Amino acid sequence: MKNSLLGILLLGVVSLYAMNPVLPKRYRYIEIQEVFQQWRHEEPGQFIFGGGDFNADSLFDGVQLAVDVFSNEVALLVFLANPDGRSFKWVELTSLPIESLRTTGIQVIKPMEVNYYTDRAQAAKSHIYLMTDSINLFESEGPASVYFWDFGQHSFQKLLVTK
Repeated sequence: MKNSLLGILLLGVVSLYAMNPVLPKRYRYIEIQEVFQQWRHEEPGQFIFGGGDFNADSLFDGVQLAVDVFSNEVALLVFLANPDGRSFKWVELTSLPIESLRTTGIQVIKPMEVNYYTDRAQAAKSHIYLMTDSINLFESEGPASVYFWDFGQHSFQKLLVTK
């Protein structure tokens, strides 16, 4: 089982390298032993990196968890492909304590309607239709956030998702 997990992770990393999105120097790739938890065994690669068209420019973008070597925190990083097809713009969406790597994962979600909290303290909810591929940052047994491209702001926005 460990060999198949390693193979899936290796294939994903090779795919990312084929696109040539070299991590900025302050980050490092996650090591296999850092993400070898029982809950990841079904589809471990989907919980560490993924790809889609996040900003609706018809170019393939990517998302991944990495470790910030200066702060020793887990970073949620997105790389947006530039129109030249050879360069990328990196965006750090959030950072989390390194311990959260044991319970945190990501998934790319296709355009869809999601319910989210407008005021979590009062349990006020609303819904939105996501127009592009988006990023679900979740805990194995806890809350989730969705990061989506806001066309008006030309940046990512965050929603706290209801279950």
